[in-house]
Amino acid sequence: MDVNGRGFIGNDITFSNTVGPEKNQSIALRSDFDLSVFYRCGIFGYQDTLFAHTMRQLYRECTITGTIDFIFGNATAVFQNCQILARKGKQNQKNTIKALVARYPNQISSFSIQSCNISADNDLYPF
Repeated sequence: MDVNGRGFIGNDITFSNTVGPEKNQSIALRSDFDLSVFYRCGIFGYQDTLFAHTMRQLYRECTITGTIDFIFGNATAVFQNCQILARKGKQNQKNTIKALVARYPNQISSFSIQSCNISADNDLYPF
């Protein structure tokens, strides 16, 4: 799903990419415009699940799952009270939760994770 629209508000929506861990990039949601808000949404995938591409974004009480860099982009994004779950990836693959990618030297971008629970999804047990 590609979200393009200033002031977009997503409430109780599921964004899912079911390609599985064997493929490379599997974006479930790409958010591109300013003042995007996602409230109580599920964002499920594997590698590169959530592409917080540009501008200012808020994710509150969302569940986000993935394997490698599954929250990434160059937005200024705040994550509040979210469940962030690492999933089982390819064999011998290590999980990385976020990757901030600043494209321009003067670009202001950051990810702020506030009061979130970061843990392993059920498919990672037992370690």
